[in-house]
Amino acid sequence: MTTTTMPVERTSALAVPLTPRPDQPERWITHSTPVPFDAAAQSILQAHQEDGERDDTAVDRLDTWSFGSSDSESMQLLRVPFAGRLDGELLTLRELAYSQLCAKLGIPAAYIRTLPRKLQEACVNLALVGQNSPALLRIAGDEVRAVVSDRYAAVDDRLLLEVVADTLDRTGFRDDARVRAVAVGPHTLLRITLPNEAIPVRVGDVIEHGIDIGNSELGLRSVQVTPVTHRLVCLNGMRAWKSEASLRMRHIGDPERLRDQLRDAIPVAFAEARGDLDRWKRSVDLLVDSALEEIEALRSHGLSTAEVQSVGKTFAETHVQLPERSSAQSLSDALNTRTSAFEIANAITAAARARDSVPARLALEEVGHRYLTAATS
Repeated sequence: MTTTTMPVERTSALAVPLTPRPDQPERWITHSTPVPFDAAAQSILQAHQEDGERDDTAVDRLDTWSFGSSDSESMQLLRVPFAGRLDGELLTLRELAYSQLCAKLGIPAAYIRTLPRKLQEACVNLALVGQNSPALLRIAGDEVRAVVSDRYAAVDDRLLLEVVADTLDRTGFRDDARVRAVAVGPHTLLRITLPNEAIPVRVGDVIEHGIDIGNSELGLRSVQVTPVTHRLVCLNGMRAWKSEASLRMRHIGDPERLRDQLRDAIPVAFAEARGDLDRWKRSVDLLVDSALEEIEALRSHGLSTAEVQSVGKTFAETHVQLPERSSAQSLSDALNTRTSAFEIANAITAAARARDSVPARLALEEVGHRYLTAATS
């Protein structure tokens, strides 16, 4: 293993830790007025274009690369030069790519990033010695957005969107389908509903049913089809947490097989989501003696103390009047009121909107569905 060929700099610069670049910005975009599928798909591709031109670099052996920096700030990779081979360009690591690289090398990413630059380079380059395994670098511009297995057969968003559009055509949903929400960044998602089949679960409270199409180009998730419902009054979404209609497809890189699986999965997922509308209607008449006790019981569904408190505050903001200077005790007293399973489920999904990341938001939406299923079974 040859040591890094990055330019030598002053000792003071070598003491400052290198950092990875940020990942593609994560955004959740809710459409109060639903948009056609083609427009939503174009917004995803436009976000990718703004993030940087996509490319892949195949790595035969990780130990043919070195770690360092040319600007004293960014973590970078460079092919180890030897006679007869061009050095190649520097590639800057993003957050996810850095974490994935450390995982492959078996070194602690959080600890390494706290070290002075000189120690960072020594530790990572030492870990690269003898690493003869191959990898695939997923590139955006001159930045590495992911370090995945060489066996990773990517189903990129452009391909997936084309296949989904074709599948919606073939299954007869294309004309009625609209997109209520889009997530872009390391996780991609389209929330597709059928507005023409929406129903009022009570006067003035309309809920649509549909599906989430999820993907990640960076090895973070498989291609997913999940039944969902979407409440129009507050634009809350709820995802099926456990369902035979949910589909998880590993990145197989075979468009025809992907089309076949989606052609079977999408109608089934729409049908199950339609069934969840009946759960919503039943939950309106299911009375709960104490909102406080019902929300506290959400711990059994895996929520943390902070998450339970968030659901309680969300419920209180809509259903009770709190004093100007409310305390934990006053909140508990206010929540000790009768309500319905419908309102508890909505408090869960409304709290999901405040989650910082797309996976965290979706996880809480699934808790809402888990609660609704248990309450109406």
